[in-house]
Amino acid sequence: MQTIKYRLMHVEDSPALQAIMTASPDAGLIQFSYEYEQDLIKVHSSLGNDVRGVVALRDDSIIGMFLGDLLQVQWAGEIQDAVYISNLRVHPEYRRRGVARGMSQWGLSYVEDQLGADAILYGAVMESNKSLSLAQQYGFISTHLIQGGVVPMRNHPPKSQPNLEVRQAVPDDLPEIVDSMNRFYQDYDLWSPVSANSLRSFIGQQVADIFPNQLYVVSRGGKLLAGLSLSDRTSLVRMRIAKSSAILRLMGVLLGILPRSGDLKTLTVRRVWFECDELEAGRYLWQQIRYQLRGRADSLGIAYDPRSPLHDLFQLPFWLPMFKARYLVRTSDSSHKLIYCLAGP
Repeated sequence: MQTIKYRLMHVEDSPALQAIMTASPDAGLIQFSYEYEQDLIKVHSSLGNDVRGVVALRDDSIIGMFLGDLLQVQWAGEIQDAVYISNLRVHPEYRRRGVARGMSQWGLSYVEDQLGADAILYGAVMESNKSLSLAQQYGFISTHLIQGGVVPMRNHPPKSQPNLEVRQAVPDDLPEIVDSMNRFYQDYDLWSPVSANSLRSFIGQQVADIFPNQLYVVSRGGKLLAGLSLSDRTSLVRMRIAKSSAILRLMGVLLGILPRSGDLKTLTVRRVWFECDELEAGRYLWQQIRYQLRGRADSLGIAYDPRSPLHDLFQLPFWLPMFKARYLVRTSDSSHKLIYCLAGP
């Protein structure tokens, strides 16, 4: 049997990685495949901090991959080096042959060499995934339940509030946004503290001639009350329904989430915050974004800890389909704090 080898991802691997992503749709009740209009590595780097990856090769052909986003996160009251693991894929012809395990072990050794044995590794796993039951064997703990999904855009504007202004943030807003964001998430585990430079880099990311990231705020009398970050990858990668039940597909069409074409145009929302006693301003921002950006996408993708104030901000109807997941975190310190959710559609 040909030996399977592992190495770091190279820029020139992008075409092969795109083929793996196409051949390996997400697991779940609704499975999505991804067709990249631009370089896969550049697209993922536009959202991440320092994105790297590991590939598995057989006869010099890539048969597996995963991405690792190097960042710093809050955990157990400290700022720690971490790697967020995503997009673990193995070509269907090579599954159940130990490829995923081999990539994981190789990647773990690399992380320990680069960041030390105490670096936090984490990734999102669907609630029904059998990996949850195996987590403790490999030194991972499971966080509280998180949830997310896609929320349809609004066809009608929310009730007007003339004293509130919703707009895209400008550079002069960054110091105030930084203070507000970090204060809102100061007690959340897995939050990556932001700075003016990190947010400036975020909105300055460019793929081809596209700037996919923006910051939005709502203000009253010039004072910022709430905000969020938004990433528009609809022109960079096509998210397509690869498999779903007829009932789920019909529900998605009726709710305006899943178009009949099968292509899902979703904007990713992260870093949602609001000032103390300004929940209503945060709700207004959220509803205005759903309405004002309706021409750019069909839905907004979110992920959040349902124990957090964001549950009250989003005010999602009970009938809206949402996924349930947990983070598996390799750490020696358990946590019962609120969880910041990096992952999302």
